[in-house]
Amino acid sequence: MYRIRLCLMAAVLGLLPIASSFASPTATPANPRLSQEALTAQVDAASLAKYREIVATFDTAIRVHPGDATLALARCQFMQNYSWSEDLHWTEQAQADLGACQHALKDKFGDLPEVALYVLQSTYGKAAIEQGSALEPKAAHWARPDRARLHAALANAYEATQDKRNAGKHAVQAAELSPDTPVLLLAVRHLAATGEKARARQLLMDAPVPKLPWLANARINTAHDVLPGTTARDLLLRMQKAGLKIDPYTSARALLQAGDAAGALRALPEIKPDAPESAQSRALRLTVALAAGDGNAAASAIRSSLEHETNNRWPLAQSYAVLLTIDPRAAMHPAFAVLMLTLLLAGLSIALLPGLLMFPVHYVGTVRARKARPTLAVFEGIGLRHAWYGLAVFCLATWAIPVFMIGQIVPARPGATPDLQELPSRLAIAHVVTLGIVSLLLSGTVRKFGWRQWPGYGEWKVRWFLWPGLLLTIAALSAWVVARHATPGAADSPLWNEILVHGAKQLGGPWFALLMVAVAVPIVEEFVFRGCLLGGLTRHMSFAAANLWQAVIFASVHFDARHFLFFVVFGATTGWLARKTHGLAVPIVIHAINNAIFVTMVLSR
Repeated sequence: MYRIRLCLMAAVLGLLPIASSFASPTATPANPRLSQEALTAQVDAASLAKYREIVATFDTAIRVHPGDATLALARCQFMQNYSWSEDLHWTEQAQADLGACQHALKDKFGDLPEVALYVLQSTYGKAAIEQGSALEPKAAHWARPDRARLHAALANAYEATQDKRNAGKHAVQAAELSPDTPVLLLAVRHLAATGEKARARQLLMDAPVPKLPWLANARINTAHDVLPGTTARDLLLRMQKAGLKIDPYTSARALLQAGDAAGALRALPEIKPDAPESAQSRALRLTVALAAGDGNAAASAIRSSLEHETNNRWPLAQSYAVLLTIDPRAAMHPAFAVLMLTLLLAGLSIALLPGLLMFPVHYVGTVRARKARPTLAVFEGIGLRHAWYGLAVFCLATWAIPVFMIGQIVPARPGATPDLQELPSRLAIAHVVTLGIVSLLLSGTVRKFGWRQWPGYGEWKVRWFLWPGLLLTIAALSAWVVARHATPGAADSPLWNEILVHGAKQLGGPWFALLMVAVAVPIVEEFVFRGCLLGGLTRHMSFAAANLWQAVIFASVHFDARHFLFFVVFGATTGWLARKTHGLAVPIVIHAINNAIFVTMVLSR
């Protein structure tokens, strides 16, 4: 019996010659003069004969030991090796044999965990979900490894049917039962998406080091994609300590995310001028060089991207802006002329665009004047040129300063994951600088505005504040629902305003975040949009049209499609209050309360 089992174990690995253990006929050598089809047919016939011989050996052993479930399972597993082969012409027979074998196996040994799991793993889609769910009550008494395999199979089945929630749930259960489960990364992504990032990190760190480098790379990349902080770098160091060879780009991404830009730069391999490199790898090399402040490396990466890519001029121009601040000498290379021109044209377009918006307004004002229908300006001393200048300064500063201070470190699209842990604080610093420069450039307009129009004048009525109060109440209730009931990370990635709040908190704590976002920002934005823009527009068009126009522009510059309608309503409300109170104090207070609600919501999540 020992001899039979030894031969069968070898046979499971493939069509190995077990005939040496039993009597076998002498093979007839193939005639090399036959056609290739005839030779292939001989090979198929020989392999089919050997397959039948091994199956007969299994059948003989099973008749001797009819209660041996392991032997019966090995028979099915052997047939499965050839049931889906693309190189054999007799796979249909193997498939038929496998179906009969699995049916008999399930009928006789279906209650055994190893057999139930084997049958489950051979089932797919909704059938696998139904079959696996039926096994869960029985699995309560199974060993931990068997229960882990059951949950892993269910996770894969749910994943195949696009049921992410249940797939992640079963993957987590499998990972907690067996840390090296094949669905470990699915469990980590599920926990990260549902806000349990500490638990996801613990699963990754508790899992044993894999034996294969590609598995180690997959774990590090998953940690980089879904877990903030140093988790990816900690995994990298652990894998390297175990002697696994990690992809240099994966190493660089992990180190960069942890804030070690210099280490990330050292991790990247030297690239020869004619060596191939993917666009993603070039982008990573450029981001690392900029973060490390290495002007020569950044210039080399930009030149390489210019040579190999033609559809990414704008991202490269943003990176070139950062290079200008890091190493102006390296940025003066002739190859960068097109990027410098791109930046100049972009800045000029942003500065002139508000002026283009004022042309139809001026035309409307001219028509109204000819028809003797003058308009009543909201603020004295503010005209259309002040509206253009204020909006141009605001737009140009909010674009140029972050570009030059952060550049390609900031993801090119909303919702992308930043590579640097320090991005929030750097974004907050850029915002502080932007507010300061805008205030300085608008100081002349502030003097023109006059101090009397800041607090406002005239008689105020209580009913004016009913709608603004209701709007703030709705904003507060929405923020409370989001903070208490929304699943962190389940929706889109944080908005820039949320990153900004966290960055301000890193710089000076919660009070600094409130001071910057709920005090400084309302003052600057209300002066630009309600003071300059609304004040200038109402000199040439009706208040209703001017108020709607400035509200739409106010909403547009926030680049938040999800809350665009709210910004329009909010901008129109504060514009209406500016007209009623003849000042900016009330709009600033309303804006400050709204922003304070937002800051509180972000910091409480």
